Order: sequence, then structure tokens, then C-alpha cells
Amino acid sequence: MTMAEPRSLCPMCPHSILRIHQGRLLCDRCQGMLLELDDVGRAIFDMTGITPTFEFIDEQPGKRPCPRCTQPMTTLHLRVVLGDEIAKPRPELDRCAEHGIWFDGEELAKVFEKSYAKVTSHGGGGGWRSSKGVPEWWGGGHGGSW
Repeated sequence: MTMAEPRSLCPMCPHSILRIHQGRLLCDRCQGMLLELDDVGRAIFDMTGITPTFEFIDEQPGKRPCPRCTQPMTTLHLRVVLGDEIAKPRPELDRCAEHGIWFDGEELAKVFEKSYAKVTSHGGGGGWRSSKGVPEWWGGGHGGSW
């Protein structure tokens, strides 16, 4: 386990020091994660076979600091466009324009579920999860190379 720099504290539970896993900052306490938008896009492509585009909806100044630079992040809703389909996950996310989006616990799963359901005929959302209920690439299995 690699620890991040001492100032890399979780925006959700600010007394928790984040660790680095495959270049991403993670909080073991709340299961939060800082991801670059390219990472999110690659994961959605891996699940759907469609390269997504993203739109930031209702972006406004937030209160949480970015765990990398400590500057205040903005809050927003992420709209995921997959060809002719638009997934509108509901979680309010925190974004640093330079370092990416902070996903609290289940927020990333909600984005994945909405995106996956938009392009599958059965409307499910479990194909990207392992038997442990977490994304394959997040340590739940052996899939995903990014």
C-alpha cells in the first residue's frame, strides 16, 4: 500500500489520509476516489463499447478541497452521452478542473449503472460488477486494464 503525500486528505472524511492505487487517490474509510475524466471515459467504453462524451450540469462553487492541490472544487451533475443515449446520474459530484472528479462511496457505481443501463436491452446494471459488488477494475475481479 502506498500512502499519498501527507496533505492528501479525503474531502469527505478530512482526517483520513488517502492512499495511491494505480495513480489514483483512494480513501479506505469512505471508499471515495479521485479520477480523471479520461479514466471514467475508458471505464464506460470498456462496459458499453461506446466512447462517451461528458457534460457538466449545474456546476457551481463548492466547499470541499481537492485532495491533490487543496483548492476548492466545484459541485456538479455529470451527464454521460453515449451515442444517441443520455445517462443522467443523480449524484452531486465534486470536481477539480485540474485533477478530476471526486466520487464519494457509491457515486461512481451510480454513474456506471446509469451508463450501462442506457445501452443494454435488459436495462440491468450488474454486468460491470464482480461477485463482490464492486467494479472489476477497482479490485473486485480481474478485468479492466486501465
